[in-house]
Amino acid sequence: MKKTILKTLVLLSLLAACATVGKPFDTTHVQDIRNGEQNKAQIEAWFGTPHQKVMPLQGSPLGCVERWQWTHAESVAGGKTTSKSLVVDFDAKGVVCDNGYSETAQ
Repeated sequence: MKKTILKTLVLLSLLAACATVGKPFDTTHVQDIRNGEQNKAQIEAWFGTPHQKVMPLQGSPLGCVERWQWTHAESVAGGKTTSKSLVVDFDAKGVVCDNGYSETAQ
């Protein structure tokens, strides 16, 4: 999953000046996500509607079957780029089975 986040961040950093991808999302509860504890409704209540939702997963060693992703990146003239990406995977019962968050500012 970390490779997926890295690929997303690399793509976002290649955006032209004054570009925006995704929409801002609240990161207050990022550290509160616990595998095996939260369900889809609670995650959506914390972070809002994901930028990408219902991406089916196959072959996850953790038994994850669905991925939601929140992404927000901005690039402004002068080269300043900021990006945030949150990925949450769910098992067949709709409970968090894996997650990752990345934030960069250049």
